[in-house]
Amino acid sequence: MKKETNSRLNVQNIIFLVVLSIMIIGFLYSFANIFIAPIDYDEGITLIKNDYILRATQTLGGIFLLFLPSMIEKKWNLSIPSTMNIFVFLFLFAAIILGEHARFHFRVAGFDKVLHILSSAFFASLSFTIIHVLNDHKIFKLKPLFVAFFSFSFSMTIAVFWEFYEFAWDYFYDLNMMKYMDAYGNKFLGLNAISDTIGDLFVATIGSGVISFIGYYAIKYEKAWISNFIVKKKNENNIEDSIDK
Repeated sequence: MKKETNSRLNVQNIIFLVVLSIMIIGFLYSFANIFIAPIDYDEGITLIKNDYILRATQTLGGIFLLFLPSMIEKKWNLSIPSTMNIFVFLFLFAAIILGEHARFHFRVAGFDKVLHILSSAFFASLSFTIIHVLNDHKIFKLKPLFVAFFSFSFSMTIAVFWEFYEFAWDYFYDLNMMKYMDAYGNKFLGLNAISDTIGDLFVATIGSGVISFIGYYAIKYEKAWISNFIVKKKNENNIEDSIDK
């Protein structure tokens, strides 16, 4: 059990360092281009100054989020499962480096929708941790339907606020985060201008719904494996380890 835990931690640390290194390079590259990129779109120009401002800002935010799990663990004496940490690291890499820097949002069909499904599923699963902690580690004592409803509502609320975040960037800097333009700055008309936003919310509903249903099943029938996806107090983990031994 201990060897398996150490192995996961090693993998987690390697992924962390690789993603962090790439993000630092991405940030420096984007920051430098803020000062030399053109201000407006033109023929053959797909990246302007505001695009690099967005990239630099998101990459800097991504670097902060890479350190956030360890900061939370230290501040509140929590133990975050390595599986959850690895997912966060890889998701940030996919969303920021592949999605923004490599422009997979435009080059790979459905890439953005996959990210929205994964993020909504993650936040739905994270809600089980919130309930677990607030309810003094007695998640199985709650009504499964309540937990599932909270999980779905929490994840969908995050999805809606993310769309607000995208709208704010587009409103103030015209960065096309809501995909109301093509890669060359040509604006869509009518329903095509909001289809990306509606699609994002639709797939978020799917991701949230699936995880909420799985959580409902796990809690109703008291499946022990759900504990592997829940953040716990470190002393709680130590008690479980001593029981396993």
